[in-house]
Amino acid sequence: MEPQHYDWTCSVCSFQWVIEATGTASVSRPECLEIIGHPECVNATYGCMSSQCLIDAYATFGLLAKQAWVTFDQAYALARVATGQINPQGMYHFMGIRGISGPDLAVANSAMNYMGVGSTLSREQFNALGPVSVIYLPPIQPQ
Repeated sequence: MEPQHYDWTCSVCSFQWVIEATGTASVSRPECLEIIGHPECVNATYGCMSSQCLIDAYATFGLLAKQAWVTFDQAYALARVATGQINPQGMYHFMGIRGISGPDLAVANSAMNYMGVGSTLSREQFNALGPVSVIYLPPIQPQ
């Protein structure tokens, strides 16, 4: 993932990553900022102000996103089958959910090594930085 240019845009960066990683659309970060809602939903004072803003932004692409507070085991199971954004509250930092990497969560991080987190999030980091919220795109169930 390309690094974020401002310390308050992690939600925008990870939202863009999810939209592009899923093949939904090709969008720029400024476009994503406007889709999420600047300054009412994302701004330099508070960063992302509400998970609902991101859920609504996904809906503009026809995607049904859901928000949940998760344990590490729940996040790990989710990362095996779905993507979205993860936000450990101790970091106040959104990252894309890339999947799993051995025993860790694989993340798309626009602020590499912020608070010691690079491209993976271990169980120990997760627990130290929690509680943890995810905004995820539920996997499509076969018919």
